[in-house]
Amino acid sequence: MKRIANRFCAVVGIVISCLIFFAKWLSFQGVSYTILEFYAEVRRYGGISAFSNALEDPAVVAATGVSIVPAYLFLFLPLLLTAILLLRSVLFLAGKNANVLSSISYWTGFVYLLTVFLGVYTVRPAVAVSMILMVADYIGARLIMEHDAMNRKARELKRKEEAARLDKLRRMRFPGRYSKDFFEVIFANFRSNLKSYLLFILAASASVALIYVMFGALAAYHTLSPGQDVPSASGAQITSIFIEAAVIVVVLSVLLFVLIISNYIKTRMKNYGIFISLGIRRKTLGLVIALEYIVCILASLAAGLLAGNLFLPLTKILFLRAIGVHTSVPTDYGLLILITAIAFLLMAGLATLINYHLFEYTDITSSAVSETKKEKLPKRLLLVGLIYGIYCIITGISGYLYGYWMEGLSRLAVMLFGFLLLIYCGGSRLYRWFIKKRDRRLNHIFLTLPWKYRFRTNAKYLFLLFMIHIFALSVYLPRLSSVLTASAEKNLYPYDFVCMAHEGDEEFFQDLSADYDVQMETYPMVRIDTLLAEPFSFNTLKGSTNNGMFFPLGQHIGISESTYRTLKKIIRPDEKNSLNLNGREIHVVFQQDTSQRARLLDWYYSPMEDLGYDPHLRAGVICNYTLNNRDELYPPYRIKSQEKTILTGMFHEGDQENIVVFSDSYFEELRQSVLDRIEEEPSPTQLITLKTADGEYQNVSEHLKVFTEKHAADTYVDPTILPCYGKQASQSFAEGGHFFKAIAFSVTALILLISSLFVFYLKYSLEIGELRRRNQLLEAVGMNRRERVHLLRSDMSVHSRFAFLAGVAVSAIFFIGMPVKRLFTGAETARYLILLAVLLAVYVVVYCAGIHFLEKGFIKKVEEP
Repeated sequence: MKRIANRFCAVVGIVISCLIFFAKWLSFQGVSYTILEFYAEVRRYGGISAFSNALEDPAVVAATGVSIVPAYLFLFLPLLLTAILLLRSVLFLAGKNANVLSSISYWTGFVYLLTVFLGVYTVRPAVAVSMILMVADYIGARLIMEHDAMNRKARELKRKEEAARLDKLRRMRFPGRYSKDFFEVIFANFRSNLKSYLLFILAASASVALIYVMFGALAAYHTLSPGQDVPSASGAQITSIFIEAAVIVVVLSVLLFVLIISNYIKTRMKNYGIFISLGIRRKTLGLVIALEYIVCILASLAAGLLAGNLFLPLTKILFLRAIGVHTSVPTDYGLLILITAIAFLLMAGLATLINYHLFEYTDITSSAVSETKKEKLPKRLLLVGLIYGIYCIITGISGYLYGYWMEGLSRLAVMLFGFLLLIYCGGSRLYRWFIKKRDRRLNHIFLTLPWKYRFRTNAKYLFLLFMIHIFALSVYLPRLSSVLTASAEKNLYPYDFVCMAHEGDEEFFQDLSADYDVQMETYPMVRIDTLLAEPFSFNTLKGSTNNGMFFPLGQHIGISESTYRTLKKIIRPDEKNSLNLNGREIHVVFQQDTSQRARLLDWYYSPMEDLGYDPHLRAGVICNYTLNNRDELYPPYRIKSQEKTILTGMFHEGDQENIVVFSDSYFEELRQSVLDRIEEEPSPTQLITLKTADGEYQNVSEHLKVFTEKHAADTYVDPTILPCYGKQASQSFAEGGHFFKAIAFSVTALILLISSLFVFYLKYSLEIGELRRRNQLLEAVGMNRRERVHLLRSDMSVHSRFAFLAGVAVSAIFFIGMPVKRLFTGAETARYLILLAVLLAVYVVVYCAGIHFLEKGFIKKVEEP
């Protein structure tokens, strides 16, 4: 049947390839083309840009955002599909295995089908016929392959149904009732396994409590009234921290649930078999198992909600006071409990589903629990997997430290995937190399046997422990140290108010200076816009246009080198500031503290061209752009130097409102170009700083509301970009941000630390029986206790110490990289490293103490008779 299926796929592949090559594939403006004819037509015009300009109306393209260009770029997919199908057909006809090519061809066809909707051309019937044939190829091959198996399974199913029907009739005629002694045995067994229930409930309730407190704090923040003057930019940052921490907690909780439920099932399998031996019916036992599991879930939920209600009020009070809110903020506890319960039940359901597949072919009520089968060592594509794993590690680390994905956890996931391949593929090759020499194999036989028979399980737990340490040591401990390193909030806002004024606002500020006791300074500026204000993500992709424009666009402050020296002298009078800028060279001042992630001035990224990291800037009002006029409206500039300093204030945590410094001559050209079109494109041209006398802050704030309302149009693109920023509200939320980051990062690191100990406990609690039998065997052949204990500790050290030391070694790159990429000063770097050393020492002491007590407990259990 396999040969027939392969021949069928080969014929279908040849037919599809002929359709792609020779059939009319598309129609554009009334003319039908094959793919090759269309490529030739485009080439005749001199390229796709010239073809588009000749046959499409630029005004229509600009208005609708629809062009032939994106569709043209995806036409290579049918040609790629043809090459794959022809190669697959040759292999199938030659009797070779080409299933991988089949999978690739299906995905290639599916991706192309999605891109068809981007095209402005009309597809010909050949496209529909090809897609139908691809579906027929997929379904037909499987029907041919599975025909005999389906008939056999149908007969087997019919036989089982008949046997089940007869068994049900037999069981339903159960003549009597269970005796009192039987129930006493059942409940005595439950009491003896109370430890398994407590482990389940303790771990699950801790996750419920954490989720409840996190949702409660987030709900308290979002119920703040608008009158409490909450900066939306700070709110977005706090929400993003909530989401990131929630993702870590949820993913880790699901992984732990899978391990807990797996451990729970394996420890209870023997008891279920005893119940069957005592005469309990399988239907009744199924109900007992379901009731037992549901009670554990509900008890975990109740205990977690109770613990969450104890901690939530304290957390809410501390958080709100840290951000300067002293009023009572109501919380809908009913809705909060409902959301937490739904989230927990979904996680428990997912973990249960995973374990269902793990135990799908295992009879958990069997009285004789079969030993786990030997796990095969990975054999295929080891070198390819090893090389690709190393590539993923390098690209993940470099992408996390530099570039458009800077400090993005997605790059860390790429690196961890590389280490997963390294452990599986590299570990298998290392094991095969290690056992080649007979003397070496015999001298370490007891250390290598667990890897020979349980390679996948050991590798899984090793990677899981390594991953937990990486997140703790590479991400959250350095972040916590950076928060503790941050300057006092009062140093982040050297002025009470910072305003971006337009031409014609001089009279307003002169009256302000005359009416109130303020110290005012005015500097020339221009509004500097960038192509993208935040890292490339799904949200930016969702807000993109067909012309290559992404949102949100960035907005910053452009000043001259002379103004920069003046502002810098006020903040740091002892520093010499000579930039020597020329032409389109710029100096960037990121206005953020050490707790903020590293940033680029312009995050714009194009997968179709290498733009480097030099920003594309425009002076004046933000305007729409396309790929054709992007470089004209937003020309590239070269960053000569950059620093992290507060010159006016940290109003957007370094995302926006940074300082871009130009040479004096070039700045005058930019400012004049803005002034020349000021009538059509009103834009701020004056940077005004205000320091108020004691008691005047509130009065000046009220007076500046008129200025803010007058220039409300400045916020139409981004509501967080304001004409005027006040110190008090921003400083309160900077304090709250530091408080929340410190709590979130420290709690997450603590959760990861506890999880590592918990995973270690689960791993070896499942192997107690095997370790005990091995220990008894070694004792019987004459090995003394000291050597047996040393062997046990050596076995455990692979997961307890090696995973930890590997995590520390890899994390050292991130320890050093953070102060470099975040542009710390020398003093900040020294303080950061000292604090990080203290946090790392605490982490190491707690982890080593936990591992010591766990190993001691396991050794005691193993030595029990």
